[in-house]
Amino acid sequence: MEPIGEGHSNLTFLVRRGEERLVLRPPLGKLSQGANDVLREGRVLAALADSGVPVPAVVALCEDEEVIGAPFFLAAFVPGHVLVAALPAGWPTTIGERIAARLVGTLAALHRVDLGATGLDAFGRPDGYLERQLRRFSTLLEENATRPLPQLERVHAWLEENLPSSPAPAFVHGDYRLGNVILDDRGEIRAVLDWEMATTGDPLADLGYLCAMWAEPDDPETPMAALSKVTRGPGFPGRSRLARHYAELSGHSLEALPWYEALALWKAAIFLEGSYRRHREGKSDDPYFARLDAGVPAMADAALARIRTAR
Repeated sequence: MEPIGEGHSNLTFLVRRGEERLVLRPPLGKLSQGANDVLREGRVLAALADSGVPVPAVVALCEDEEVIGAPFFLAAFVPGHVLVAALPAGWPTTIGERIAARLVGTLAALHRVDLGATGLDAFGRPDGYLERQLRRFSTLLEENATRPLPQLERVHAWLEENLPSSPAPAFVHGDYRLGNVILDDRGEIRAVLDWEMATTGDPLADLGYLCAMWAEPDDPETPMAALSKVTRGPGFPGRSRLARHYAELSGHSLEALPWYEALALWKAAIFLEGSYRRHREGKSDDPYFARLDAGVPAMADAALARIRTAR
């Protein structure tokens, strides 16, 4: 068994059984909550199995903590490429257009999934989704903060004052970005990963997150932009192209998109402040977390910049 992936908060292991390769997902951190999260993710993957959205096949889901010391699920290993800093050797820069198109097309397909037919309507409460996000993350900011972060308070106030009306609810991923998909050698999506934040809610929250985490050449460096350096390179379209393509496929208005982008950056900054707290308390030696002293304020500044585009 060996750890795989470049995530900074999720435990993922490759398990070999003869020639077969499987992926093990146990919980991270506090067992009671982590167990709920990992089991829920396994059930989401199982519900999406025949939806047309590419996901790893769930092989087993175990609630018995005595087997390995914690609940877990096993999924089929999906070979391919996860893009972060650069394209694989030999890939043409023109493939960036295809990757972007497939990424947006898969997101639109997810948002068209029939909630009732798949049983996904049991995951979450779509009514009041945005209001709950603001309340939940405002509370997390109070819990996670290690220093005054007035920029995040300003973003929160603006988000509350400018809350948009949500379109019809859909199943949302919650962490939909390029680094959470596996691509084949042609740039096609083989699997979408990391579903532990998925729920029913506002589909534009996924689009806002995708756009906010999509780095462009002139963007300032932030901890989240560092996870998608590849999109700064030649051949990748900008955020506006992604958004327009999604609008064409979904029929949703883009009028409030800066609000959803600001929400995504605000939430990410609050999560990262929690990671920085773990580093300061000596609970993590991840060098990525050590850089969040300046990284979290940079995320807050990026959220304020999105607000300015909405005015």
